[in-house]
Amino acid sequence: MAGAQPSAPRDAQLDALLLGVLFDRARSALLVFDSELRLLRANASARLLPGVPEEPAEENGERTERSAPAARDVGAVADGAELQQLLRHVLASGDPVRGVRMAGDGDRVLSVSAFPMGDGDGAPVAALAHVRDITERRRARSRLELLYAAEARIGALLDVGRVAQELAAVVVPALADAVMVDIADSVWRGEQSAPAQGVEVLALRRAAVAPSAYREEDGVGAQVRYPYASPQSSALTDLRPRLIQHPAHPGPAVGGDGDRRHSVPEPDPASGPPGVQGTPVTLPDAADDAHSLILVPLTARGALLGLVTLYRSERPTPFDDADLRLATEVAELAAVSVDNARRQTRTHTTASALQRSLLPAHLPENSAIEAGLAYVPGTFPGTGGAGGDWFDVIGLSGARVALVVGDVIGTGLHAAATMGRLRSAIDTMAGLDLPPDELLTHLDALVSRLMQEPPDPFADPQRNRPTPAATCVYAVHDPIAMRVTLALAGHPPPVVVRPDGSSEVVEAATGPALGGGSGTFGCAELELPEGSLLALYTNGLLPERHEEALARLRRTLARPGRPVQDLCDAAVRDLLPARPSDDAVLLAARLRALPPDRVVSVRLPVDHSALSDARDLVRRRLTDWGLRELTLPTELIVSELLANAVRHAPGPIGLKLILQSVLTCEVSDTSHVSPHLRHATSNDEGGRGLFLVAQLADRWGVRYSPRGKVVWTEQEIPGS
Repeated sequence: MAGAQPSAPRDAQLDALLLGVLFDRARSALLVFDSELRLLRANASARLLPGVPEEPAEENGERTERSAPAARDVGAVADGAELQQLLRHVLASGDPVRGVRMAGDGDRVLSVSAFPMGDGDGAPVAALAHVRDITERRRARSRLELLYAAEARIGALLDVGRVAQELAAVVVPALADAVMVDIADSVWRGEQSAPAQGVEVLALRRAAVAPSAYREEDGVGAQVRYPYASPQSSALTDLRPRLIQHPAHPGPAVGGDGDRRHSVPEPDPASGPPGVQGTPVTLPDAADDAHSLILVPLTARGALLGLVTLYRSERPTPFDDADLRLATEVAELAAVSVDNARRQTRTHTTASALQRSLLPAHLPENSAIEAGLAYVPGTFPGTGGAGGDWFDVIGLSGARVALVVGDVIGTGLHAAATMGRLRSAIDTMAGLDLPPDELLTHLDALVSRLMQEPPDPFADPQRNRPTPAATCVYAVHDPIAMRVTLALAGHPPPVVVRPDGSSEVVEAATGPALGGGSGTFGCAELELPEGSLLALYTNGLLPERHEEALARLRRTLARPGRPVQDLCDAAVRDLLPARPSDDAVLLAARLRALPPDRVVSVRLPVDHSALSDARDLVRRRLTDWGLRELTLPTELIVSELLANAVRHAPGPIGLKLILQSVLTCEVSDTSHVSPHLRHATSNDEGGRGLFLVAQLADRWGVRYSPRGKVVWTEQEIPGS
């Protein structure tokens, strides 16, 4: 035991040596301060920090402790006052403090921990400061946060302009002092973006600029062309991101007039392909004074979509390779969203083109009404489709006219195609002169069959959902009786405005939406004076606060003296926003009456002698109307139709002549037996009557009523 005592000093010396080695070789900066906050010792890592001496000072050949206060010694490393406060707290309380974040020189970030030092019996006599440079870790975290923010703000967008704007908002000021985003013209139109074959085949348009103060100066929305052999042109050609220090600003040429503060000389035309020479350009201050920039082409699925240019001018630290990688990753996220938005635009454009092709190009002229139309396509945000609203004005026999407005529930190509099928079906059934309620019954059965059709196995199941239903209103105006007959299938009720300005909503004859298969639709008849206004519309015209919007619509339409088209335009301006989310249709018609001198109607006995009287009536009336050239064919038509009625009908017979845009002849009887056109052979003695009528008339048909049927013909008026 006595021989072991001399080893204690040696152990203490070994411990001190070991602690010294660990202190000096620690990777983190370690600094020891006395109770007066004077620096006593610093390890090698601490001496690499600004403000810490490489070696302690010497006096008379001996090393002495530093006498400078901590605020001056490490003020360049961290905030001096903040560090002093931290050390004083540790020395006074004896409690350690860990992980206090402090700002270093430039944009450096430090994590400082302080621990009391003493023998444990009294107040601390010194403090140990542990300083770690967490700048790179903070930068990595900031980069990750920026990527998360870019994905959150850009990933779900389906609008090219918004993607560009959000991209600019994400990178400024987090990564750059200024940014410009240029998108290919073809992308804006939703077309397949240009292959990556160089800038000479790519037309760009400025999509976003940040900060926003430069937006007007840099011509957002204007076409942009970069000079040949510029860094932008090279990046667009080889599709490689670029980091450029101290750029010479070869800048783009922005279309349009305005104040151009900076000019770029045009290169020699021989130095590059024609049409890409530079012209004067306006640059923002941040870009003009930039000491470094990053160029990242926007590419997705092998196609070139645009270019992102990032500038640094205000912050002293230039871009580095890590910034280039981060900018590239953000641009890749944005490029995918831009391409998705392009595809969405293409889908919307295709559906809208199909919808427009299935709608009437213009309203047909009809002497029975003065028609006006307001059709506003919806934007349908997030769907990229087109709506299923439709409208029609169909001329019917007997000078009547049908007004149709409908709405297929849903959006996209399927809704547009269904709308076209329903419109064609209505046009066909209207030609058969079906009553409104019966027409909607057949239409309801058609929609039910369409819903039962199996889905397309090759289509996207999310975009191939069957259309659940449709709504429709079908109204027929008779200008002779001044009667409107209408039926509704789940559709908003029409508005009627009388000549005195009073208005009402027609709530009658409302049935379920098409597709339910119930087939129960009512029919309402309205006796309206000449000059009354009938307005049919879709629910997109009254998007919010239905009752209030309906009252505003009635007030807008209650202006009897104004043209109908002006009323429709005024209603759209009053009720709809600039970019409505849903389609809106307003079809209005001011009702006209047919003058009495344009109609002749007589009752005839069921006797062949009536044929001679009918021919005399035709000759006199056509002479009065100045239609002598139509006398002979009309006499033959009337004779054949009356002869069939006398032969087959049990009750009274009616003859009506109507002069409108065409000459109409109608023969009515009490029989419900439909006449059929026959092609008689050379040996047949009969069966040629309707064949002769079909040859003489331009159109002919049959319509039915509870009292019997009407066979009608129409002849074009010569010279009309």
